[in-house]
Amino acid sequence: MKAINPKIRRSLGTMIVHGFPKLDLAIDLEIARRIGAEVLEILPYWPVFPDPESLRVEVEDAGFRIHSAHGSWGGHSIRAGRVDLASPNSEIGTSSLDDLKLCADWLGRAGGSCLVIHPGGLSDRADQEIRRDALFRGLALLADHVQGTGVTVCVENMPTGVFPGSRMAEIAAIVTDLNRPEIGLALDTGHANITSTAANETLSAGSHLRTTHVHDNDGRQDRHLPPGRGTIDWGNWIEALDAIDYRGPIVLECIKFLRDQPDCMTPDFLCLLRLMTGLDR
Repeated sequence: MKAINPKIRRSLGTMIVHGFPKLDLAIDLEIARRIGAEVLEILPYWPVFPDPESLRVEVEDAGFRIHSAHGSWGGHSIRAGRVDLASPNSEIGTSSLDDLKLCADWLGRAGGSCLVIHPGGLSDRADQEIRRDALFRGLALLADHVQGTGVTVCVENMPTGVFPGSRMAEIAAIVTDLNRPEIGLALDTGHANITSTAANETLSAGSHLRTTHVHDNDGRQDRHLPPGRGTIDWGNWIEALDAIDYRGPIVLECIKFLRDQPDCMTPDFLCLLRLMTGLDR
């Protein structure tokens, strides 16, 4: 495996859930310990808007730091009927923006720095330009909202059928045009493997990349498998991260699989994670 810069080190993280009925935060924290994670992304159950301060204390007491949170999306919302920041419908766009502002405020209270959001939902390619304009305006208003708070809004690449958003180059162009330090990108390896490759989409993100969602699949279904259980070429992906000098965290987004099948955390799996973070170069 070629390492462009063998001195690069990245922290390891994992997504955990918070506020979901019948799911135990302590189990997810134990998984984070087992894999050697340092930072966490929080997936809150947004409809109940769980308390961020108590979560922050519990996470810090367990020896971790909150890095990011997944903002509301689609029907997984706080107050909006549906979150779609790129919607050309002004009512949907406004309610989506209000929801995501609440998410950003929540993350600030939790002590995190990256709010991962979707650029929009399933849509018609013919509406791409009008949706691009709506997304641009929404992101500019989000940038104004988080300015000076330490929170960066990170737009995530999506699977097929989201216009704009299924290709990282589309979102990167919007972020470039915005030219706001409060807006960056999040690379989802599983989505990238469906639309292109994880390496190519990472290169398209370039210097705008702030955080990651790392999981595997077969290139057809977004199954959120642990790395090494699908078809992603992880060696090429690591080289792409080095090529853009990415020094942010490697954040796993396969907590359900790790929770349901803990035996998957094999020595080979842990070795692959160390390669991603640069510990085994």
